[in-house]
Amino acid sequence: MKIRMIYLAGGNSRRFGTNKLLELLDGKPMYRHLLDRLIRICGRHDRWELVVVTQYHEVAEELKEEPVRVRFCSESRMGASFSLKAGLENLTDEEACVFFVADQPFFREKTAEGFLMEMEEKQARLGCVAFREQMGNPVWFGREYFKELGQLTGDQGGRKVLRKHPETVRFYQVQDAVELKDIDYLTEMPGKVAMKEESK
Repeated sequence: MKIRMIYLAGGNSRRFGTNKLLELLDGKPMYRHLLDRLIRICGRHDRWELVVVTQYHEVAEELKEEPVRVRFCSESRMGASFSLKAGLENLTDEEACVFFVADQPFFREKTAEGFLMEMEEKQARLGCVAFREQMGNPVWFGREYFKELGQLTGDQGGRKVLRKHPETVRFYQVQDAVELKDIDYLTEMPGKVAMKEESK
């Protein structure tokens, strides 16, 4: 199955106070933790591609030599829907797209690959990860929902589409709630929140 993985690295970090994606975590920028895992995953699956959407020149510049496609989207500052649409540009025969967020550095490589493989195997129409009843990112959309995603406006994200079709959503349970943690505040950075980097 041809899958486009879209890595959203274009948020405004208003609650954090500075650009949280560039904040160092265990010696490297926060946004690189999950991204590096996704790069390794894509290297193991020929028909999966990785697109990074960002409004930050620093991020775009740093990724020039990486095996990813970068979509620079200055409109990301105006809301999530602009980043989503940038990630969806120039779709051809992709059968699904999956949105990951760059402020979720504790999401394990094993979990990410397991989620993607199960959604692919089951040919899911919609899907997302969850810890018990708590839904989280990433989220999966089959081709039939690409048009709806393209109609989102302002700060609307893909969750609006999931909420519209709850009976269709396939859930993938994670083992630890910390995997779903997205860092919004400086006080949430280690050592306030700590978890060792896992490669697998």
